[in-house]
Amino acid sequence: MVFKYKAYYDLLLNLGRIDYTVEISEIAIRNLLSQIEASESPDELVKTLSNKYDIMLSYDISNNYYNQLTLSNIAMVYHLSEEFLYDMQSEYNSISESRWMFDKNKTKLDQVISYFNNKSRFSNRDFIPEYLIDTFAYYHQLRVYFSHKKTTSENEIEKKWLKAKGYFSNGELMKKYRINNAPNNIENLNFEDFFLFTQIAKDLCLKISSLCYPEAKGFAKLIELRKLKKHQDILVRKQRIESYLRTEYGYVKENDSDVLVDEISDLL
Repeated sequence: MVFKYKAYYDLLLNLGRIDYTVEISEIAIRNLLSQIEASESPDELVKTLSNKYDIMLSYDISNNYYNQLTLSNIAMVYHLSEEFLYDMQSEYNSISESRWMFDKNKTKLDQVISYFNNKSRFSNRDFIPEYLIDTFAYYHQLRVYFSHKKTTSENEIEKKWLKAKGYFSNGELMKKYRINNAPNNIENLNFEDFFLFTQIAKDLCLKISSLCYPEAKGFAKLIELRKLKKHQDILVRKQRIESYLRTEYGYVKENDSDVLVDEISDLL
């Protein structure tokens, strides 16, 4: 099934805005770095540019600022992904008349998977690929490092990087995500890591949105769907339900394990 919460559309919109900003910045940074590399006096070049644009800047020979900038971009993508999980939870609760809440001591992703696994939403046909979960977990760990260095360790980061990197070793996923060399370890982060993480976040959140849809009993109480009870022809009723879900939530039925429309119809 494909099911898109309103929160998912918001995520795509916000990630698109970040993409545009980061891409412009990346072009400017690469241009600056190429000038520095070609310059006989990088320090003087930076001073000249600093005076020209009235921006106080000194030359950092370590190039550590680029690493920090990439970490900052990764942190922004994670923040929007977490925002999606909160908003999705709110939508789920509103429709399902539920009071599901997150625990502060566990990752939001782990809690989502656990909550809906207990509802038997996952199966051999309906599941979240491990590469999405583990690659997301690696970049999440980088976000923790960037924001709270004392709460994570380099060993933990290395462990998660190696696990995520392993999925991309055969080249199939690299081709799918149009990357040449990512995910990278923390010392060698670059634009490709931001580009990969953005795509991973979109795919992971779509999987979550699709598998963690609201309860049928909640949909059956919506005024728009309750009106369909008047259709005595069950087939027509189901077609109208499916049309509503498709219009409002981008719904697509993909296999026979998807019984949402049938469940809603039975409850009207």
